Amino acid sequence: MSEARRWIRDLSPGTDVEETYVVRSLDVRQRRGGGNYLALTLADRTGQVAGLVWEDVDRLAKILKPGSVVRVRGQVQRYNQRLQIVIRSARVVPPEEVDESLFVRSSSVDPERLWARLMELVEGVEDERLRQLLFRIFADPEVEQRFRVAPAARSMHHAYRSGLLEHTVSMATAARMLAGHYGLDGSLVVAGSLLHDLGKIWELEIGAGIEYTDDGRLLGHLPLEVLWVDRRISEMEDFPAETRRNLLHILLAHHGEYAYGSPRRPKTPEALLVHMVDNLDAKVAGMLDAIHSGGDTGEAWTAYVPMLERYVYRRRPDEEG
Repeated sequence: MSEARRWIRDLSPGTDVEETYVVRSLDVRQRRGGGNYLALTLADRTGQVAGLVWEDVDRLAKILKPGSVVRVRGQVQRYNQRLQIVIRSARVVPPEEVDESLFVRSSSVDPERLWARLMELVEGVEDERLRQLLFRIFADPEVEQRFRVAPAARSMHHAYRSGLLEHTVSMATAARMLAGHYGLDGSLVVAGSLLHDLGKIWELEIGAGIEYTDDGRLLGHLPLEVLWVDRRISEMEDFPAETRRNLLHILLAHHGEYAYGSPRRPKTPEALLVHMVDNLDAKVAGMLDAIHSGGDTGEAWTAYVPMLERYVYRRRPDEEG
């Protein structure tokens, strides 16, 4: 029987580890007394952990490249309330030996169920032209194939297989309810929600990790989706110009602010709602992920969450007596 895998969520300080992880990031840093050391991030589908290399730095820097799957040997330590692995040796795992499912987790919700829910949302769009547009887009074999498995981000939120589908369905469901509450155009809000991150199916790719494609680095998901949607609109006869204008504005404005890469700030109530619900869904999901990651550690606070720029309180169990 093979030895059980040492998942990152199960690591404990003071133990030796020899296991296979994917390198998420690598920095060469300078010691105070001179000389370099390596600071890196290792990951599997259960989480990530910091790594440090103090010896044989030049050689290991060539092995521990971001995106590489490596087998490392080292010791788990705790520093400033966070675990880290001090790496003594490492080797690259040949591609044919890599099981990608070990390194990128999947949505906890069945993708078939999510896709069925997405199509229900499409069918529920009252505006006939918008509904036809959505059917044209999501019936495209390439779009469906990519959308079913794409992540919503590289690391910030829903950064896992089918994460984009989970985020899109969640967001569109909430946005539709809020559109009714505020008396807004529900068809535009749902269509904008379903399409707001469409470009990510071409921006990101999943292997042992989540990486940007060339199109993702050069163009980004906003231009990619706007070009795609506008092309599909041009194929339809008599698509209303005002509907096109409002829908494309939602896509271009959904990041909300210029500082966050938004070409336009929301200038319609529907665009503002889509932006706000997108932000809400991403941050609530990120907070819940931080709370539940690492298993039941018994600790009241999570590790620092960069997306939220804070630690998250898990709640302490009620004290007895």
